[in-house]
Amino acid sequence: MLRFGMCVAALATMVGCASIVEGTDQNVTIITEPTGAKCELQRDGGVIATANPTPTSVLVDKSKDDISVICTKEGHFDGATVVESAFQGMTFGNIIFGGIIGVGVDAASGAMSEYPATVTVVLPPKEFQDTAARDAFFDRQVARVTAEAAAAVATINEQCDPANQSCTSLIADVEEERDAQIKLFEAQRESAVVQ
Repeated sequence: MLRFGMCVAALATMVGCASIVEGTDQNVTIITEPTGAKCELQRDGGVIATANPTPTSVLVDKSKDDISVICTKEGHFDGATVVESAFQGMTFGNIIFGGIIGVGVDAASGAMSEYPATVTVVLPPKEFQDTAARDAFFDRQVARVTAEAAAAVATINEQCDPANQSCTSLIADVEEERDAQIKLFEAQRESAVVQ
């Protein structure tokens, strides 16, 4: 009850208890292959952080909106990924510690959402010593993307509740993203220079 009273008072004065469990911002570590890239984190059409040079951690505000990460490095194709915002289960602790007010404040502040702690972006080289090196590199990337998509589909199948979510739609989104990434890698394979 004391915690509940504190949150009510804080809500009235707009201080404290902005998020009882997890806070409204978090660190995200940006890793690139290769290192030494410059990455911009964008959300809602604006740059919210810059990681330069990678690897490095940046502080971002939590939000229900995804973040686009666009990375550049001399001699490499640009790399990009989307960092998805996920609902944070720990927020339900606020029902115990902060009552409905705690949950309401978390929802309004974005604290109910969370981004992955680490994000990796691959920037393929524009030049390779020979065809074998080029193909080995891109074959590894295609295999990685395929494996990650398969793992994501398996997780959806295990955790998705058909009564509350469109599981088929979630799987289709994963497969669409997989296919788009593979198509991009194949285009970069064709564009890469073999010395």
